[in-house]
Amino acid sequence: MASPGQSRPINLTPSGRLVRVMLLSAFAVVLAVTQAAWAGQVSLHGSTTVMNTIIGPNKTEIERQSGQQLELVGNGSQRGIADLVAGRAQIAMISAPLAQEVRKVNEKTQGAIDTGHLKAHQIGGTTVAFAVHPINTVTTLTNRRLADIFAGKVKNWKELGGADREIIIVTAQPGDGLRAMVEANLLDGADLPAGARAMTNATQIVKVVSQLPGGIGIVAPASLDGSVTELRGDDPIVQPLILVTMGEETPEVRRVIEAATVAGKSSGPHLSAAGEPGF
Repeated sequence: MASPGQSRPINLTPSGRLVRVMLLSAFAVVLAVTQAAWAGQVSLHGSTTVMNTIIGPNKTEIERQSGQQLELVGNGSQRGIADLVAGRAQIAMISAPLAQEVRKVNEKTQGAIDTGHLKAHQIGGTTVAFAVHPINTVTTLTNRRLADIFAGKVKNWKELGGADREIIIVTAQPGDGLRAMVEANLLDGADLPAGARAMTNATQIVKVVSQLPGGIGIVAPASLDGSVTELRGDDPIVQPLILVTMGEETPEVRRVIEAATVAGKSSGPHLSAAGEPGF
């Protein structure tokens, strides 16, 4: 029997102990959810090249440095900008100059995007790569001849010293940053031919080319693998990797951009990560 002033020990019944365990478990779940909410979430939509080259491979470290959870959607540069403007994303990922991408969007829908409040943050850069089937003997061309291919002027590899095979262009959908860079640098802004095969997912391009002896795909260097051969031009097409924000960045978004810039510097040979001025 406990003496005066001493607390009596509480003897829980089996059912009481079960309730206590359940309450502690529920508290742990609430605590975990609360901590996740404190961390916050920042959404990035757009270029699969930016996502697969810098953000995706370094996602854990970017989240650690920024204290934010990243939601990544690879839906193409121009769609990423559209999502940013519509409030569906906090950051757009693009892999072509901001002015160029916005111009393309506004050509389709006049005045769709006002660039006055957009700001570009370059976090790295890469080059455009061209993938062909391994049996293709044409592995180097001048950029002028590449332009002839993508303009639809040269339609058979025989015209370039290769086998008698139809050239089939494989690319991402309109709005993709890689495609836009080729159109801007090789075609003076003109579109690829109507017969180009446009993949809904850019990651499909290498797989399709590996099954098409006459195929040529517009891809990021990181996408090249043993199933295809790289065809090189004589003047690399440099591709900026950029994050775009609208208006004043929140501290959370700013921390993500800072962490992504650090990741860009450590992700291989890239361009200077100096911020590109807003447009």
